[in-house]
Amino acid sequence: METLVIGMLFVGALAYLGNQFRKQFSLRKTGGCAKGCGSCGAIKFDESKLPPIQKVN
Repeated sequence: METLVIGMLFVGALAYLGNQFRKQFSLRKTGGCAKGCGSCGAIKFDESKLPPIQKVN
């Protein structure tokens, strides 16, 4: 029984590491970091819709 639990944990750990390895080298990344979540600089917005900058004296 203990061997089965340890084996399942080992297989789960291998699957997790394999998934992390696959994500790191995936070509579908949209962000600039290794996480691949797309939150780093992936936001696109139209600068023409921003209010003008007011200078403070």
